[in-house]
Amino acid sequence: MIQVEQVSKTFRSGRGVLAALSDVSFTVGTGIAAAIIGNSGSGKTTLLNCIGGLLRPDRGRVTCLGIPIHDLGSKRLSLFQRRRMGFIFQQGNLLSYYTVSDNIALPLILNGMGKKERDARVALLLERIGLSGSKNALPNELSGGEAQRVAAARALAHSPQLLLADEPTASLDSETGKKLVNLLFELGREQKCTLVLSTHDPELLHLTDQVFHIRDGKLITETR
Repeated sequence: MIQVEQVSKTFRSGRGVLAALSDVSFTVGTGIAAAIIGNSGSGKTTLLNCIGGLLRPDRGRVTCLGIPIHDLGSKRLSLFQRRRMGFIFQQGNLLSYYTVSDNIALPLILNGMGKKERDARVALLLERIGLSGSKNALPNELSGGEAQRVAAARALAHSPQLLLADEPTASLDSETGKKLVNLLFELGREQKCTLVLSTHDPELLHLTDQVFHIRDGKLITETR
């Protein structure tokens, strides 16, 4: 499913050159739930963004579903991301002027699903995340946990083969975070979706099949 080969990424700033990733290599199999763990600034988000094609590595290669994604042109990469990947960001990144239903429906619209099928899919996901009664609410009317549940439903709406979640519980209290992650893993496994989750919370690791520990941009341990 995912093969990361000697990926390195640096950033330049007024303070010099920062090595965000240094020769990181690992493989995640189909249907696996994997966690990337490390402290803030360890390179977790940069690594996820490289896997998802949101950042281009300086060196190395990322292969997803047999395709070296950074060899794709911008249009083909965008299509690949839209159809075969789902993303959950730390703050949810819901569209503030869209209702809950419309946020979830967005990837279905972009992928050309008809209205009848789309409405049924959104209704099912709203029921699964426990927000059927909030379908017409705007994101600013939701709690943090509710907003992240909507973000999870949106990311899984089009049944992606790969789901990338960047510290989705970072802004939530521990109990709300556990509920969100349990829901995320439940929905992902139902859809046979490969999941890669970044986190600094070791309590979430018992849910995963693989754990990659990143420190200062380097992979220091891998646990199966």
